[in-house]
Amino acid sequence: MAKQMDLWPENKATYEEEMALESIKKIKKPAVRYKEPAKRTAVKKPAKPRKPRGKKKQQKSSKPFWIGVAVLAVIAMVVLYVEFVADKKEPVWPEGHSPMGNTLLGVDVSRYQRKVEWDKVKANDVSFAFVKATEGEKLKDTYFDRNWENTGKASIIRGAYHFYLPHLKPDVQAKNFINTVTLGPGDLPPVLDVEVRGKMPLNHFRGDLKEWLVKVERAYGVKPIIYTGYSFYRDYLEGYFDEYPLWIAHYNVKELKLQKDERTLLSFWQHTDKGSIEGIKGSVDCNIFYGSMRELKRFCIQPPVARN
Repeated sequence: MAKQMDLWPENKATYEEEMALESIKKIKKPAVRYKEPAKRTAVKKPAKPRKPRGKKKQQKSSKPFWIGVAVLAVIAMVVLYVEFVADKKEPVWPEGHSPMGNTLLGVDVSRYQRKVEWDKVKANDVSFAFVKATEGEKLKDTYFDRNWENTGKASIIRGAYHFYLPHLKPDVQAKNFINTVTLGPGDLPPVLDVEVRGKMPLNHFRGDLKEWLVKVERAYGVKPIIYTGYSFYRDYLEGYFDEYPLWIAHYNVKELKLQKDERTLLSFWQHTDKGSIEGIKGSVDCNIFYGSMRELKRFCIQPPVARN
C-alpha cells in the first residue's frame, strides 16, 4: 500500500502557518474532572406521631378468684363438719317429758366425761346416774372410784355397769365386776351392758349372758338390769330374759317403741348420747326412768329385813 503523506509537510509550511500551529499547540484544554456519582440516600418515611405515653394497662390478677373459691370451700367444709361430724347438743329431756311429768332424768358416765362436777349435775334436775365400773375380765374404769364417791356425796341415786365382751369367759367377767363394786341399800341394781354379738352360736351367746346374770344376782341378792340397744334387743334378747329389768337405748325417736307391760320390765330409756348438762364437759348420755322418785327408790336395793 502507498505511504500516506503528512497533512502539513514541514518544508512546505509558511511562517504564518507555523506560528498559528504553535499557538494552537499552546492552547490548554480545560481539564475534565471526573465526578463520582452521588450516593443515594435512603428516603426516610415521615415518622408516625407518637402517642403520649400513659400507664401500662395492668393485667387482671387471678388471685381474687382463687381466694373466693378457697373461702367457699372452707364454708362448705364447716357446714359439712357441723352437719355430719360435730356433736350436736340435744335436749336432756325427750319430747313430751319434763321435770313436772311422771318420769325422772338421769345420766350415765365413764372415763370419757373425765372430772364431773356432781353438785352442778344434781342442780340440773338429774335424779340418778349410772357409772361405768368394769369391762371384760380385768379392766376397771379409771374414773369409777371418783364418780362413785361423788355421786353419793351429791345425793344422786347411783348404779354401776359392766361392759360385756362376748369372746371372754362370763364367770371371770362377773368376778371382775363383783370385786370392783360394792352395792348397798339405796343403790340401783347392777347393770350388764351388752352391745356386741360376737361370732359364737346364738344359743351359746345367750347362755354366757345368763351365767353372768346369775353369778352377779347371787352376789348382790337382786336381779341385774340389762342395758342394750333397741334393735339388738329385738334381734337377740327378746323373749329370753323377760325376768330382768330393761334399760333400752333408742335415739332420734319421739318415744320408745318398746312398751312397759307384765312381760317386758322396761325401766329406763336412753334417748340421746348428745345431751348437755352443766357440770359435765362435752356430750353425755341422757336417760329417763319411767316412774316417780318413790318408785325409783323402791326399784333400788332394799335394806335387809330385820330379824326378830
